[in-house]
Amino acid sequence: MEVIFNFSRYEELRQAVIQLLQENIDSELLYEEAEDLFDSWWNSNNHSGILNEDEKQRVWQVLTNEFGHKLVKAGG
Repeated sequence: MEVIFNFSRYEELRQAVIQLLQENIDSELLYEEAEDLFDSWWNSNNHSGILNEDEKQRVWQVLTNEFGHKLVKAGG
C-alpha cells in the first residue's frame, strides 16, 4: 500500500526530509523515501497540472542541493 503525504507547504516537505535524515537509514533507502515524499508533495501541490516537468526537476534539485550528498542516489 502506497502512503500519500499531503504537504501544503514546501517547509513541511523539508521537515519530513529532515526527519528521514535523523532516522539514519541507509543512503539508497533514504533517497527512495525522500523521492517518494517529494513526489507526494509535488502531486498534492500541482493538482491543476499547471507546473511542468522542468519546474519539478528544478524544485527537486533545490531540495537535493540543500541536503547535500545525503540525498544523492547511490551509484548515480
